[in-house]
Amino acid sequence: MIQVKQVLQCMEQAAPYELAESWDNIGLLVGDPEAPVEGVLCALDITEAVIEEAAERGCNLIVAHHPVIFTSISRVTADTVTGRILISMIRKGISGICMHTNMDCAPAGVNDLLAASLGLTDVENMEAGEGGNLGRVGNLPRTMTLEEFAKHVKLSLGAGGVRVADGGKPVRRVAVGGGACGKLMDFAVRKGADTFVIGDCSYDLMMKAHDIGLNLLDAGHFPTENPVARGFRDLIAAQFPNLMVEVSDVHCDCISFY
Repeated sequence: MIQVKQVLQCMEQAAPYELAESWDNIGLLVGDPEAPVEGVLCALDITEAVIEEAAERGCNLIVAHHPVIFTSISRVTADTVTGRILISMIRKGISGICMHTNMDCAPAGVNDLLAASLGLTDVENMEAGEGGNLGRVGNLPRTMTLEEFAKHVKLSLGAGGVRVADGGKPVRRVAVGGGACGKLMDFAVRKGADTFVIGDCSYDLMMKAHDIGLNLLDAGHFPTENPVARGFRDLIAAQFPNLMVEVSDVHCDCISFY
């Protein structure tokens, strides 16, 4: 029987802990490393709905991107969301492995999967972040107008909408940073990008991009990072072909567009 610690080792090999940002919380955050794994459910976040889904599917291990325990907590009680999640996981015997910024940086991690989802070629490291591994930059097979590319991003990522700052350039060389990666803008420019796709963007960043002539697209945190759930599934399934490994059907973007 495959144990939690074996799946954890598989994940550690794919996304070594040294790739993570210093402030992150990663690894096995809930559960017994010796516990046998009956099935794995992969998701971007461990939510109450995802826990229920895992239990219904017979999965007693959830592998997620965002840490289920992120900020310090002094108590675990049912009157907080985090408390309810942890209590539910323990009661149901569900372990939780979370691979966050180490999976952002890892080969075939969040940003490589995002680049692949957008059809970029000749993808290379953007050389950003603490370890110089955050972000990717690549080329589109053909030049697009900004409007064409925005529609392409929305469709490719299943996003509800895309916010755009027009830098006044056609789109060909594209930098990507899943999630909140606005701080990588200068690295994108240094790599010759005319366009930058990220997941969270403030007004001041949009203004900066416009002023320096960089197309900036905010496609949403969930859409830009959610491809990693399929990445987790493929990675674990390749290592453990007889283990049930599935992607969550219930986890979705909490942001809607009207």
